Amino acid sequence: MRPLLLGIPRRPPLRPFLGAAVLLVTAGLLTGCARPPEPFEAVERHGRPGAPANVPVSPACPESGLLIRSEDVNAAMGLRVMTLEVVNCDTSRHVVEGYPDVRVLGKDHAPLDVGLELGAASFGTAVQDAGPTRLTLRPGERAVAGLAWRNTVDTTGEPANGAFLSVAPAPGAARQEVPELIDLGTTGKLGTTAWARPRAS
Repeated sequence: MRPLLLGIPRRPPLRPFLGAAVLLVTAGLLTGCARPPEPFEAVERHGRPGAPANVPVSPACPESGLLIRSEDVNAAMGLRVMTLEVVNCDTSRHVVEGYPDVRVLGKDHAPLDVGLELGAASFGTAVQDAGPTRLTLRPGERAVAGLAWRNTVDTTGEPANGAFLSVAPAPGAARQEVPELIDLGTTGKLGTTAWARPRAS
């Protein structure tokens, strides 16, 4: 009699299943670690002649296309001299002419009682005014103007200290605020020169 062989079922090979599991786990890890791309937001230009829409631009460039900036203050013997500059940050040409319209503001952004002297003649030769000139600024070009004041203090009044300058490229133009300490003392006067081309360095 032949010996009776018990039929023991053979287990299917595990390798295909293990391979599939490894692939699924790997895909899950990669999906969890992958970072979605950050959205890119284009800044649209509105009302700018010759400026295409949906073009990324610096948010610092105002709608007028002219950006007002200030440079460091030079101080000597109580006289303060500072340079203002207007930069054409637009894609088209802009014309500036005459004197900047400058107001001194306090910490609360309220205007101080300060007179503006066009030409700054009373401040001597520290600032020289060539007079109004019509300047056409191409994209990226700039013009400069000099501001002058004294921080003289006497007993006739309270010192006026400004925290901001409110500047328009010309009277009636859009104004921009520039943070700047203006220590006028009790003089109550600020002098400005006309816009001019910057001197070659």
